[in-house]
Amino acid sequence: MRTALARIVAAVAVTCLSTVGCADDSFRDTEPAAGAPTSDFYTADGETLPGARGSVIRTRSLPDAVLGARTELILYRSIDAHGATVAVSGTVSVPPGTPPVGGWPLISFAPGTNGVADVCAPSRADGASPTRDELARWVAAGYAVARTDYQGLGTPGGHGYLIGETEQRAVADIVVAAREVNRDIGARWVAMGHSQGGHAALFAASASGGWAPAVDLLGAVALAPASHLAEQVRMAKWAVSNPLGSVGTGGLAVYLPMLVRGAQTVTELDPARFLTERAVSMLPLADTDCAAALSESGKWGGLSVKDVLERDGDLSGLLRVLDDNDPSGLSFTEPVLVLQGRDDHTVPLKSTDAMVAQQQMRGQSVDYRKYDGVDHSEIIAASFTDALGWVDTRFGITR
Repeated sequence: MRTALARIVAAVAVTCLSTVGCADDSFRDTEPAAGAPTSDFYTADGETLPGARGSVIRTRSLPDAVLGARTELILYRSIDAHGATVAVSGTVSVPPGTPPVGGWPLISFAPGTNGVADVCAPSRADGASPTRDELARWVAAGYAVARTDYQGLGTPGGHGYLIGETEQRAVADIVVAAREVNRDIGARWVAMGHSQGGHAALFAASASGGWAPAVDLLGAVALAPASHLAEQVRMAKWAVSNPLGSVGTGGLAVYLPMLVRGAQTVTELDPARFLTERAVSMLPLADTDCAAALSESGKWGGLSVKDVLERDGDLSGLLRVLDDNDPSGLSFTEPVLVLQGRDDHTVPLKSTDAMVAQQQMRGQSVDYRKYDGVDHSEIIAASFTDALGWVDTRFGITR
């Protein structure tokens, strides 16, 4: 079993680098979100910031944000990687009408990659998954849905891109905040997420029972969750020293500026130690542009790993952060459902195969389902019926 697993893990990076992919085919051009306020809403001063994690700082109604729902934009408190209280934004959408006994069942839906710049926050700029239509589908099924913007995305401070601990805190703390905003929301919830959000949902499943004991986590749904990024970066570094033609072009390079910025929220990291001068000069684009713009051919999307990584660069600091935040080694106290498209070139099938194999080998309760002919952006719609049935079962809902 361990030998077979090692072969799967080794194939992960090769799969990523040998496709024209690993570039996110779900990146959408961003535009202002419906009813999005000015940036002033997203800032808490020294007088309003202190408070318990999960408590609400301010709210604003977004009447047209999600069809068929009462939606509030909220600013709530969480704790960053260094133990400081920070403001986090997000939205809470609730079905109309009378809630069931015990309150509306709640999904904390963590969004996919949209960038690390403040303008890329899902509540400020449409483009990240889940979309408003995808949120509306869950509301129509009778669920309240909270969607965090994550720490430092829209709000002051750096965004901990793919930093599992701060992701899960944002995902769990918005559950507590949602119940303060709307008393009709119940205390039971499920973590859910796509891509980056799938990564966040897995960390929530591993940690949120202890982080948010006042609410009852029933399980997690991870759609095409990011994993094994360190292996992909290691393989990219190998490719720099052992050229493989156009391997890596338009792929992993797009994610590197976001990975660097995420790692810098938890450790001292000097990009000049491993990035080329050209890449270092382009790194500030991550602070202003969303993922769709970064992936353009005139920006990071036009670079190969040879354009980005120094042949003799020291990647140890970045790799340590990526290894520490890989979900493959997580343990869960509640059930987990992983959903993956077989034609996904952003989060390769073999990457998720390896992650689930590692988790199941340690006896974790992980239900894994794959979908033929489905790519990264299509997995949310393709798996909705299965996800709904699984989540209904967690809440004891019969249709």
